[in-house]
Amino acid sequence: MNKFSFLAALLFGVLSFYSANLSAQKHNAYKFIEPNISVSYDSNYFKIEKRYSNTYYETEAYDFFSSFDTTKKTTIYIKAGHPIEYPPRRVSDGLILKGLDEIKRTQKKSFTIKNIDQHVRDINGFSCVGIIGYDKKNNEYATIISCYHFSDNDNTEVKLISNGSDLENEYKTLVNFLRGFKSYPIKEIEAEENTIKNKYTVLITPAEAVIDNFEYRPKTYLGIVSIKEPLENKISEVRLTGSAGQEIFAANENGEVPILSNDKEKGTITKKGELILLNSFGKKVKLPFSFSYINKGQW
Repeated sequence: MNKFSFLAALLFGVLSFYSANLSAQKHNAYKFIEPNISVSYDSNYFKIEKRYSNTYYETEAYDFFSSFDTTKKTTIYIKAGHPIEYPPRRVSDGLILKGLDEIKRTQKKSFTIKNIDQHVRDINGFSCVGIIGYDKKNNEYATIISCYHFSDNDNTEVKLISNGSDLENEYKTLVNFLRGFKSYPIKEIEAEENTIKNKYTVLITPAEAVIDNFEYRPKTYLGIVSIKEPLENKISEVRLTGSAGQEIFAANENGEVPILSNDKEKGTITKKGELILLNSFGKKVKLPFSFSYINKGQW
């Protein structure tokens, strides 16, 4: 076997191993993405790299890094949105293809398109199109695959970005990732929310001793937020409303949330907040609460 044949055989073996392992992946990790979708994935192959949050619209997005082949620096961005009125699939797919036509017309001498989808691909209900561009000046490839999922439950956008030069191989990574996608109907979300709100009572207890994390912070009140009933759901956080908006406090290992307030007004102060619990599939449920205390000055 000559040197070229040996390298070709080795490369084929690596690619075959990669493809086989992609198809053999088992979902051992899970992430709910506000407001209404989740992804189950293999944490040996995908790692969460970054979280984006919009607290006003209560939506989230995540970057997942593909850790199997670090040379291509493959990142999958997934963004969840609230359901919208959406056109029939053939209409939305037609608009996506028109966008590809616009990209074709933007080629320059220093940037050319090496491969581009001629039709919209369906991956687990997502409409997807991909393109590979080549930067002549820097001798670099760039792959972008954009996917959209519209339903009565969700409005989801997914993008794969990498330095790869083989569109079909990049699609294999994306197909594997989107196998674990799920959206949740509003009725299911509301049913669990009502159950949780009727199950629990929020307790606010003044703290008798200075809590370690708050030792050096100015304060007029220290307290502990907890649940009266036996806790069957995980506590995520407490959001306490102040003059500058809401401050977020994390739960401790006992399922309690230490809170602090530093108010300028003297006398009786009434505070409002929200205890955030997670339902069975990770959706945040808000339990509003309020309490009063007498502000005797900063300490």
